[in-house]
Amino acid sequence: MAVLFVCAVFVLEATSFIFAMAAVVVLAGWEWARLSGVNNQVGRVVFALCIGAVCFLVLNNHLQEMSLYMSPILWGLALYWVTRYPTLLVWKFVFSRLLFGVLVLISTWSALVVLKQSNDFVVWVLLLMGLIWGADSGAYFAGRAFGKRKLARFVSPGKSWEGVAGGLVLTQIGVIIFAFLSDFSLSNWCLLAVIALVTSSVSVLGDLTESLFKRHEGIKDSSHLIPGHGGVMDRVDSLTAAAPIYVLLLSLVGWL
Repeated sequence: MAVLFVCAVFVLEATSFIFAMAAVVVLAGWEWARLSGVNNQVGRVVFALCIGAVCFLVLNNHLQEMSLYMSPILWGLALYWVTRYPTLLVWKFVFSRLLFGVLVLISTWSALVVLKQSNDFVVWVLLLMGLIWGADSGAYFAGRAFGKRKLARFVSPGKSWEGVAGGLVLTQIGVIIFAFLSDFSLSNWCLLAVIALVTSSVSVLGDLTESLFKRHEGIKDSSHLIPGHGGVMDRVDSLTAAAPIYVLLLSLVGWL
């Protein structure tokens, strides 16, 4: 996985990168159909192909940046679902979860496409992954050491508020180092700190949302495509939430 990611970032030119990321979201779409309650293989394949078709339509009509503006609404809705689980009924419908999946996966792919078109693509994408990995690693160690208050007891009992706080602190330390090495002004550092805070927080929501769907379907992993590590969605669940919000915020402050 690490080798493939490094190749995608440093080796692939724009067109190859766009199609490679489309292939990833198509695979994720196949898994999302399972998370949404589609039990037959034909239905899952059809849904995955629909994801690919929508990627083509978005690219052909230059709608990548516009699709990013869906993200705050989508993840606001996801937050509502997570906090109301298991009493809320809307998310239990297969169609609701499939529609949500289309919008989430397309906005994730669009974010990576927009990021690839930036002059500082490598810097921004590595910072994005650093924020996601930092939030996850900080949450793991802080949660193990100090975790007492459950973050979402019915969705993911292992996560704690103390873990989330540890992840956010670690990402902010990383932001300070990045800003110092990049010779950022104080105002730019403050902007980046806010972007990092929002991105890291939303990445946790991406993880919780997939956990909600998996818990409802009674499955441990989204698939077995990656031996020993589950499926594609199990590896990119945080990215689906973090990437669109991160790229949207970078665009709004004029850094892309």
